[in-house]
Amino acid sequence: MRIVLIVLQWIGIAFIAHALMLIGADEITTLERGRILTVRSAQQILALYGADPMPWLSGAGPTVGGLSAIVLAWPAWAILAGMGGIIWIISRRLESA
Repeated sequence: MRIVLIVLQWIGIAFIAHALMLIGADEITTLERGRILTVRSAQQILALYGADPMPWLSGAGPTVGGLSAIVLAWPAWAILAGMGGIIWIISRRLESA
């Protein structure tokens, strides 16, 4: 069980590190564009990785598609930082219990 918790902690740290890289990339893009604020959404990041979610969302039901579209419109760094923080905190609490 301890190995699983350590792996979960590392996954949480990896998510947080990726979120920091995305914040840095957004900041560099902002500076390159003459201080025009640039914040990439999760949809834009997935499209950059070649996993565009739009075809899936068009085939999903209105409830699932609508909720997914709302979440995908959030800043990608915020989603990853939130998920990583939650995973890390839960694994730390389970380890100390």
